[in-house]
Amino acid sequence: MMKNTATTRREFLRFSAGGFAASWAMFHVHALAEAVAPRPPLRLGVVSDIHIRDNGKTANDYVGGTTGTFRAALEYFRDRRVDAVVIAGDMADTGKVAELMRVGQTWQEVFPDCKGLDGTRVEPVFVYGNHDRLAWKWPLKGAAAKDAAKVAAAKKGAIGPIQAEAWKRAFGWDWQPVYSVKVKGYTFLCAHWGYEKDIPAYAAAHAAELDLHAARPFFCVQHPHPKGTLFSYWGKGAEDGGQLTEFLKDYPNAVSFSGHSHMGLTDDRSVWQGAFTAINTCTLLQISTPYGGEWQCVNSRRKDTTQPRHMAATSRKGRQGMVIDVWPDRLEIERREFVLGVSAGSVRSVPVPANPANPVYGYAAQAARTKAPAFPVGACVSVTRRKGMNTKKQLEDQIAVSFPAAVAAGEAGRVLMYEIEARPAAGGEPIGTWRLAQELFFHPLDRIPTSAELVIGADEVPADKDVVYRVTPVGFFHRGQPIVAEVKG
Repeated sequence: MMKNTATTRREFLRFSAGGFAASWAMFHVHALAEAVAPRPPLRLGVVSDIHIRDNGKTANDYVGGTTGTFRAALEYFRDRRVDAVVIAGDMADTGKVAELMRVGQTWQEVFPDCKGLDGTRVEPVFVYGNHDRLAWKWPLKGAAAKDAAKVAAAKKGAIGPIQAEAWKRAFGWDWQPVYSVKVKGYTFLCAHWGYEKDIPAYAAAHAAELDLHAARPFFCVQHPHPKGTLFSYWGKGAEDGGQLTEFLKDYPNAVSFSGHSHMGLTDDRSVWQGAFTAINTCTLLQISTPYGGEWQCVNSRRKDTTQPRHMAATSRKGRQGMVIDVWPDRLEIERREFVLGVSAGSVRSVPVPANPANPVYGYAAQAARTKAPAFPVGACVSVTRRKGMNTKKQLEDQIAVSFPAAVAAGEAGRVLMYEIEARPAAGGEPIGTWRLAQELFFHPLDRIPTSAELVIGADEVPADKDVVYRVTPVGFFHRGQPIVAEVKG
């Protein structure tokens, strides 16, 4: 029986009124903007530290990284019609071939035969990180490292002992410790974990075809930061041996991509310039909150080593990557937050080649452009004693130090953490000092909580003394003005 065409039309109009037309219009607006905007000579999708973990659960239900987040990033890159996708290491969280296979499978599903929506090639520029090559060894500590049976069990299914074979199985092309590829005339020099030191020799052996002294940028991709470049909360643990820095210093047109430290892309120090340019590629697992040495925070990813109590971190709520438009004289860097599906900050325009005498993104130049983080006018500190649960789910006596978040300085004065100090009101040495990372400091400013709270044990500050609490906001380059409260004993 023929369906009434008037009814069909009414149903369509009703569906359109429900949002279909608006969605279709928005799709076309985005497509039109992409079509009429000048197309850069090269467009890159850049991520790192996916940390896919094979724990027997479904593909989107990992303890480690998720293929769901990875897929979302790849699909975003596909829709933005990138020419290449850079993954700067740590694809497989525990170094298993099964994890690497999931990476390859997801890549193939989004970019079948390495092709984008229009059928043109999208170049995969991938390297191994330390997790990929070495994680299988880490459980082998002490006597276990000398136990042949345990070593054999650890090797089973691991990437490290068969890294070339594992790579071919996962991605379908041959593995080399150092390799190069050209994308639309732009050179990419790539080194897997542990082989960064071999890039200079490789470049010398292939000098004519690489043409690194050309006017256009070229790119180095490796997992650790080149030594002496990007700031890292990890310090020396995030840097290579220094050979790459020594090599790149002769190339102001060089751009290095590295991961490993999980630094958030809202951190102004994620772009470094000196004799060349270095860029932090962030992570699709979790953002690093400050920890280690002088940067230890009570709500770091790792437990505070100096206090028995610590606070829950929110670092897993940040998973970020970039779309980078490469122009003849600059990089336009779009930062993306894949947990929220929104921009992580304004577009950074980074001039390339770098000017070693006066680099625009040298840390000194960035500090000069950056404000000190500031509390809102009239901000106060509140200190209360209360009963509360600690991280071990035990009820205890606590002190809560609460204050408004320091977001008054805006994007140019983001706060990274707070230093809280308690001193006797009568004077003398500090009773205690604590560092508290700003919750979700890596999110867009309108998503950051409007207040912050330090929770410590009641026994950490005497109840019978007058105490002054001082809270100082700390940014990426500057310290702001503190706010103070005095509590009578």
